[in-house]
Amino acid sequence: MRIHILLIVLVCLFAIEFSCKKLYNPPLVSSNQNYLVVDGVINSGSDSTIVYLSRTVKLNIKSFRNPEQGATLKVESDKNDVYTLQEIIPGKYIAVNLNLPTDRKYRMHIITAENKEYASDFVENKITPPIDSVYATPLVTGVQFSVSSHDNTNKTRYYRWDYTESWSYQMGQTASTLLYNNGNIVSRNLDSLVNLCYKYPEHNSSIFLANSEKLTQDVISKSPLGYVDGSTGKITNVYEMLISQYALTAEAYKYWTLLKTNTEGMGTITDPQPSQSITNIHCITNPTEPVIGYVSVSTITLKRVFLAGRTLPFAVNQLAKDSVSCSGGIIWVQPQNTFLSRLHAIMASGDTLLVRFETGKKGDGYSYETAICADCRLRGGTTTKPAYWPTGL
Repeated sequence: MRIHILLIVLVCLFAIEFSCKKLYNPPLVSSNQNYLVVDGVINSGSDSTIVYLSRTVKLNIKSFRNPEQGATLKVESDKNDVYTLQEIIPGKYIAVNLNLPTDRKYRMHIITAENKEYASDFVENKITPPIDSVYATPLVTGVQFSVSSHDNTNKTRYYRWDYTESWSYQMGQTASTLLYNNGNIVSRNLDSLVNLCYKYPEHNSSIFLANSEKLTQDVISKSPLGYVDGSTGKITNVYEMLISQYALTAEAYKYWTLLKTNTEGMGTITDPQPSQSITNIHCITNPTEPVIGYVSVSTITLKRVFLAGRTLPFAVNQLAKDSVSCSGGIIWVQPQNTFLSRLHAIMASGDTLLVRFETGKKGDGYSYETAICADCRLRGGTTTKPAYWPTGL
């Protein structure tokens, strides 16, 4: 939604530039509202409850992050239980292992550093059923993921999912086994190789919903999750998806459905038009002040899946030489009296990486390649393998 709004603003500014002498700031852009935004779920199980507090910003401000710092957050039950969250970084509040009793309702109570008070409505503690299966279906150039679940008690009915993703990627077929260090060529240790990297975790911001309200049985079958295209480089080697499943109340489902419509369904004139989102959070200090967000309470079930790119029936982007100019060659040892100067001329800038020792018709030499095509860390990854990564894939 931010992208669409920014495009509208840019078009307006472009038109103003060429048709008017005086710049006009639309009220939507220049208004100075500073509403509280609450983003998070009260996890009633053994995992962490994480809540982000922030303030809205004007569209003409470059930074979209405006964390609400120094607030006091408490989870309260309708039977007077109280659980306090701690701020670990600006605007991020956390509590671990709440394990809330299921026989009561809960709300979020917030007091800001400016002593403004907010509270959500007391809501039911929903118990989320397990995820039955996650499917990875190859299409023409990518993979469509989907999820199935069910509740034998027929008490869930409304489901939401989100996920984080990680992936490994490899730079070419030959690893750089040599290192140029202060004019010397030394061998890399196995734990210092830079051809295999991991990116993790990245949170997908899309909203995935399904319901079984019109079905006799509470069953969700292959509800679509994310689509990963082969051109992204994510499924070249090994791809990982960690899916979180949330049980929702009917009111929470309405909130997420409306949010999905407002943020993902405004691409054309025939799409639903943006509408005011519902909320169950209220400003006690000033009841007329809008608050953005919705607080749900539920356990969260997780399922992690892996996909090996080599099993896919289509070619995927190898990432190593996709968007930059890669070049390389061999620095021959002979003539030896100029070897060090030639080596330094190629390696001194740091833009080139030695690959391996070579033997050919010209004798011995050292192959090299453009660094960004041989060092996976330069593509934003890390060589540290995640603890949950499988062996053998």
